[in-house]
Amino acid sequence: MDSSVLPVRPVMASITLIFLATSYKLLPAIISKYVLLDKMSVLFSPTEEEYDFIIVGAGSSGSLLSNRLSAFFTVLLLEAGGLPFPLQNVPVLAPLILGHKDLDWSYFTVPQKHSCLSLVNKTSFWPRGKGLGGSSMLNFLAWNRGHPRDYDNWAEITGDRRWSYESLLPFFKRSESFLGKGNNNEYHGYNGEIPVSPITYKPLVTYFLEAAKELGYPITDLNAPFDEGFNEHCFNARRGQRVSSYEAFLKPILPVRSDRLKIQKFSVVTKALINNKYQAFGVEYKFKGKLYTARARREVILSAGAISSPTILMHSGIGPANHLQKFGIEPIVNLPGVGRNLQDHVSALVGPFTINQNENQPLRNTKHLTYIPNRDSRLNNVLQYLSSGDGPLAQSGSMASGFIILNKTGNIQKPWPDIQLLLLGIPQDDEGLLTLAKAFNIEINTVNKYYGPSVNKDSFSIMVIVSRPKSRGRIQLSSSYPFDSPLIDPNYFDHPDDMNLLLKGIRKAVQLVEETKSFAKIGARLQENNVFPGCEKFPFKSDEYWECFARHLTISVFHPSGTCSMGNKRDPETVVDSSLKVLGVSGLRVVDASVMPRIVSSNINPACTVIGERGADIILGEHIHEIHNKEQNI
Repeated sequence: MDSSVLPVRPVMASITLIFLATSYKLLPAIISKYVLLDKMSVLFSPTEEEYDFIIVGAGSSGSLLSNRLSAFFTVLLLEAGGLPFPLQNVPVLAPLILGHKDLDWSYFTVPQKHSCLSLVNKTSFWPRGKGLGGSSMLNFLAWNRGHPRDYDNWAEITGDRRWSYESLLPFFKRSESFLGKGNNNEYHGYNGEIPVSPITYKPLVTYFLEAAKELGYPITDLNAPFDEGFNEHCFNARRGQRVSSYEAFLKPILPVRSDRLKIQKFSVVTKALINNKYQAFGVEYKFKGKLYTARARREVILSAGAISSPTILMHSGIGPANHLQKFGIEPIVNLPGVGRNLQDHVSALVGPFTINQNENQPLRNTKHLTYIPNRDSRLNNVLQYLSSGDGPLAQSGSMASGFIILNKTGNIQKPWPDIQLLLLGIPQDDEGLLTLAKAFNIEINTVNKYYGPSVNKDSFSIMVIVSRPKSRGRIQLSSSYPFDSPLIDPNYFDHPDDMNLLLKGIRKAVQLVEETKSFAKIGARLQENNVFPGCEKFPFKSDEYWECFARHLTISVFHPSGTCSMGNKRDPETVVDSSLKVLGVSGLRVVDASVMPRIVSSNINPACTVIGERGADIILGEHIHEIHNKEQNI
């Protein structure tokens, strides 16, 4: 056994056993104590030292970027949070971490016009990771790259083939260590930092995939080129434990790069500093109540995510001039696109589909097809997880997906998936209803009424996701105070095509379960007469009913993107060029999900990682070339 593992696993075992042996209600207090101790451990002495690069945000893009740039240059990485909480590495606990103020920015949207009718105040809850690892510490771990056409579309929009799938494929492979079966060197990497492994706990997946085959869909590698296809998810995990961007890219190099990489935790960046030559020379940030300045010799790079990156730009005087002047912020560069083009994967959580409902003829071997917390978090499950990384605790509920094309007509010459069907295998126990309500900001009375009949029963849902939404939202400032949350308006279902497509996806999800022999084997079906509150006047399962359902129970998949869009300089919504440089300012780039001109048609963590990888390649290429030229001229 690798001796380096020995100190870690007993600690994980102790913490996990203590946690799972107690009430989930103790979790907030445990996290708060942990974060307080982490803050107390920070020894901070402000310095006038300059760094080659300042990177803001230690998420999926920022952590990778810090790794790559610090191999050659000095880097200061500023992160608003601290170390990851150890239990964040246990996949099944992901929903319980959402909303904790020390680990999660816990944003809420503005009230929605066309959606979120059964959500508290008609607002959608948008968790965003606060801490080393960013949202890779909060997500549900599904590692799906998206379709090649997603990236070819970026190349077409920017006019830069560096963003095509063919050009990005080596960068996907560079950071990947594929742990699945087979030896597919063409599409997978085996020596990278992120382990990509198929899920190990998947009792329900067999039925999902068999049903897909009955409907004529192929089973395919979701991280290789395909037209349509289904398969189990891969996780960024090893032996059942989450491997975040911090674990992959930062933690291993800290002992050997201390001379070139400094990480400053609990430091909230307020703005980039721009001189009268329109050049970024540093940032202002807050640490323990005081403002400090850090200076960059070469560049400032924002990797703070699709919400914080445009917010920082606007507070820096870069954004829509009229909007900035409204809050007394002097516009330095008028960039109307900052905060615009906001995209998110909107979905309908179709279900619950209950299993083995026929009490007169009960089916055998259906127990434990799904995960019920108060049944499947027993001591034997904990020991199984700790010894082998297997069992119900090794899954996040996000089990498998199908990517399908439902709009095959029109002017699209090369259609690619527009709907994702995502299998969620976590039904609810009594305390789980509270977690569900909190995770999606649903009115608790609605949750109790609709999900109450399926409590403590094996059941599952299918998340029907609009993969390439046409609706566009925006992010705006709420005040001139940089620590106030911005106004977030995803504008769900503003474009009618999104709802029309979602209805087709819902019908396909119901067909997948209720019209296939595979799911018939376990008696899976929607509960009859369990009508969603507020939709009683519509015939059950009619298009009118499902539209009402989707507008009431509007679920975000937590994939905000596009708010510092990469594109053609002549496009008024473009914020960064294809080299990720902010227009109108030198020495300032954005490298994160906000630069996506169009959201990818899948979970976005791999896309954020490849943005960091390609961004690092571009930046290193420019600066190392500059150094080489200077040396040649000496």
